Amino acid sequence: MDRTVLVGLLQVVGISLVPVALLVGLGRAPRAWAWCARVVGPRLPRRRRPEAPTGPPLEKLAADLRRLHPDVHHPRPGTRMAKQQGVQLAYDERLAAAGTALEVPTSLLSLPLYGLEREAERMRLEHALTAAGLVWQPRPSPGQDLPQ
Repeated sequence: MDRTVLVGLLQVVGISLVPVALLVGLGRAPRAWAWCARVVGPRLPRRRRPEAPTGPPLEKLAADLRRLHPDVHHPRPGTRMAKQQGVQLAYDERLAAAGTALEVPTSLLSLPLYGLEREAERMRLEHALTAAGLVWQPRPSPGQDLPQ
């Protein structure tokens, strides 16, 4: 047999067997992947899943602080003391939650409800949150005072 004929015949047989080899390989692929997972898998480092947030979203906290801020710092005349204290407690809880979300340490909720210590901690926490990038306090436009 001529050498060129033999080479041509081997090429035709080789080309014909490629689809068969692919089908056999795909049929055994799940077992091959399972074997790789058993042998190699335990040696690979595991990716940690990100921790789920524990509190409300930071955007909601900022919106609540924006809503409560004027009533805390500039209460309307004639506001009942019970309502003012309730607003103050809600504001403090939201400040503490924002501090937790931004990893700003605070002892605001553990301090007595009334007194200078709580006022000082509230002011410190407000400044620390502002320094951490949280914006919730209204900024007056030029020539405009804060609401009274």
